Amino acid sequence: MSPTVVQLERGAVIADKLRLLRPLGQGGMGSVWVAQHLGLDMEVAVKFIRPECVAYDPSLLPRFEREARAAAKISSPHVVHIKDYGVVDEHPYIVMELLRGAPLSDVIEREGRLSLKRVTPLVVEVAEALESAHQQGIVHRDIKPHNIVLTEADPGEPMLAKVFDFGVAKVVGEGPVAEPGAAITQTGTVIGSPPYMSPEQLEGRSDVDHRADIWALGVVTYQALTGALPFAGSTIVTVGAAVLRGEYEPASVLQPQLPAQLDDWFAKTLCLDRSGRFSSARELAEAFVAVVARQRAARRDSLRAGASPRAQARLAASAEALGNATTQLQARDGGEQPACDGDNGEPAGGTMAHAPRAMAPPPREPPAEAGASAGTKAGTNHGTTGSVTATRNAGPRLTWRRGAATAVVLAATVVAAMWLSDKRVVATPSPQPSALPAVVITPDSCPAGMRFIGGGTFAMGSDPADETRTDETPKHSEAVASFCLDETEVTVAAYAACRSCTPAAKTVYWEGITPRVQSFWGKFCNGNRDDRQNHPVNCVDWHQAKHYCAAQNRRLPREEEWEYAARGSDGRDYPWGNELPSGQRLNGCGTECAELLSGLLKEASKGGWNSMYDDDDGFPATAPVGHFPKGATAAGLTDMAGNVWEWTLDPYCLYDRPDCGESRRVLRGGAWNTPEGRDVRVARRHPGTPEGRSHIIGLRCAWPAVD
Repeated sequence: MSPTVVQLERGAVIADKLRLLRPLGQGGMGSVWVAQHLGLDMEVAVKFIRPECVAYDPSLLPRFEREARAAAKISSPHVVHIKDYGVVDEHPYIVMELLRGAPLSDVIEREGRLSLKRVTPLVVEVAEALESAHQQGIVHRDIKPHNIVLTEADPGEPMLAKVFDFGVAKVVGEGPVAEPGAAITQTGTVIGSPPYMSPEQLEGRSDVDHRADIWALGVVTYQALTGALPFAGSTIVTVGAAVLRGEYEPASVLQPQLPAQLDDWFAKTLCLDRSGRFSSARELAEAFVAVVARQRAARRDSLRAGASPRAQARLAASAEALGNATTQLQARDGGEQPACDGDNGEPAGGTMAHAPRAMAPPPREPPAEAGASAGTKAGTNHGTTGSVTATRNAGPRLTWRRGAATAVVLAATVVAAMWLSDKRVVATPSPQPSALPAVVITPDSCPAGMRFIGGGTFAMGSDPADETRTDETPKHSEAVASFCLDETEVTVAAYAACRSCTPAAKTVYWEGITPRVQSFWGKFCNGNRDDRQNHPVNCVDWHQAKHYCAAQNRRLPREEEWEYAARGSDGRDYPWGNELPSGQRLNGCGTECAELLSGLLKEASKGGWNSMYDDDDGFPATAPVGHFPKGATAAGLTDMAGNVWEWTLDPYCLYDRPDCGESRRVLRGGAWNTPEGRDVRVARRHPGTPEGRSHIIGLRCAWPAVD
C-alpha cells in the first residue's frame, strides 16, 4: 500500500503547528519550506523527506527519530539549530531555525575564490560544528559548500558559518534509497556528493566515520581558497577515479600568494589512508590557524622591516620557527610507506620525530630529492593504495618515494588545542643541530606563572557604532596561534632580579617633559619604594621591557595576542565580561585616586581629576599584582585592565595602514589613574614612545620566545 501523500502547499497546516508559507527548495530527498510555527510564533525552516525514502524500509522511522534527537543535542553556534521533529503519515520532517544568509556555494560561484582571511574563520567555525557533532557520535557525511550557510548573527558583526543537514544524511545513507547523484558501489549505498566524498565513502565501506568529514572539509577549504575542486571530472566515475588516485594540484601552485605550509595541511587532510588524516576536526582547525597566524606575522613584519633583505629574512625565519617542526618518517624497512601520519601522531609503518628547524630563512621550495621526477604532478596522497612519486615543478616540498628509508612529508605545526585540549605532543631530539628547539605548546607546557591561551580566530577591534576610538577600527578577523602569557604583570622584585637588565628608572621621562612635571609624576615610580616589591614594575621603556622578556627566554606579546587573551573566546568587552568597571574588578582611578590626584594637582595650580567609578578600590596608585581576581579573564589572567598599561611588541599603526613606521609602540590595558571606563576596554589602544618611561606603564611577557 502506498503511503499517504502529505499535501505541501501554501497555507497548509502540518501536524497542527506548522503553517507553510512558501517553498525554499526542492531536492531528490524532499523539499524545504518556510513555515510559521504556531506554538513558538516564529518563522522556521521545515525539511520534509520524500515518502519513497521511508516506504522501502520500516526501520527507517525509529532510526530517524533516534538520530534527530541526537542531532538536536549538538551544542554549537555553528550548527543550524533543530527546534522540532516529527512524522506525519509516515513522512518525517525536521523543523530548523530559519537562516538569513547565503550558502557558501553561492558565494564561491559569485566571487570565484575567497581570501585566506575570510576562509580562516570559516574553517574554524565549521570544524567547531563538526567537533560538536562528532562528540555526539554523528557523522555528517555530506559536507559541501551547499550545506554551509554564511549568515550574519547581528548587524555589523562578522558573518557566521553554520552547517545544516546533520542526522538526515546519515539516516538516509543507512537505508536502501540514496539521493539522486550519490555514488553507489557494489558493497552498499552511500549518500553524498562525489567531489567531496572520501575514498572510503566512494568504496561503499560500512564503517565510514568522522574522518570522512575531515576529508570533506579539506575539499571545501581547497575550493574556497582556489576556486577549483581538487578532484574534478565530468562524471561520477571520473571524479571517483581522481579521488582514489589522490592526485591534485597544490593550492599554492594555483594561488601563489597562499603559504606553502597550507600544502602540507592539505596533504594531511586529504590523505587517502584515513588513519593519516587529522584525528579530529579540532586538530584540523588548530593546524590551519597556526599556519595562518605565522604567515600573517611574517607578512606584517616584512612590511615593517622596509626594504632590508636581511631584516626580512630574520623576521621570516623567526615566524617560521614558532611552533614549527620538520616531521620525518624513519621507515622500519624498505617497503612502501604511506605519506600521511597515522593515528595518535604515529605514521603507519614508521616512527615520527620532530626535527627542529634551524634559525635560517627556509627556502619556499627545498631542493628535489635524488631520483624525483621534476615534471610529475604534485599533491599525490598515498595511503596503502598508491605509489606515485609526487613533486613540484619548481622543486618539491612534498616528496614520497617507493622504498625510501626516510621521507620528509610535511612541516607540521605543533600547537595546543583551541578548546584547551589536554592532548600532549612530545617532540624528540633531532640528530641535526638547531639554533632553536622545537616548541610544543600545550596547557601543561607553559612555564611557571603563565597561562595557556589556545589558538583561534576572533573579531579584533571595534565597530564605529561602538563607544570607540578611530584607531580601534575597522573591526576585523585575526588568527592567533596558541601561546602562553604571564598570569600577572611583571613585579618590581622580578624585574630587579634580572642581572642583565638596566634598572627601572627612579623618575619619569618622555620627550618634552618639564622638570616640574617630572617631579610631580616621578614619585609614583615603584622603584623608589621598598614596600612595593609585589607591585608591577613601572618607569621602564619599551627597550627595557623587551630585554627583560628576552632574558627570561620570553618576549613581549603581539597586540593581537594581548587582545585575544583579554577578550576570551566569548568576545568580551572587558577582561571579566561585559559589566561596567568597578572597584571590585580592577585598579582604575577610584574615588581614592581622584582625591589624591586632585589634591596634588590643586597644589600645582592645575584642575581636578575624575574617577572611573564611585567606589574606593583601596589603592590610590598601583596595587599588588593579582589583587583583583574578580577582574580576571576566562583564562585566569589578572590586571589585564588597570594597574599599569602594558607594552606590546607591535608598532602603533592604524589597522589598515600597518607600515607606518616604528616611532611608537602599542600599549594596552589602562592604568591606575585611568579616569574613564571606556579606556580599559579590551579593544582600547594607546601609543607609547619606545624611549619613554612612565609611572603608568609596565609589562607582561609571552612565550614561546620568538618575535
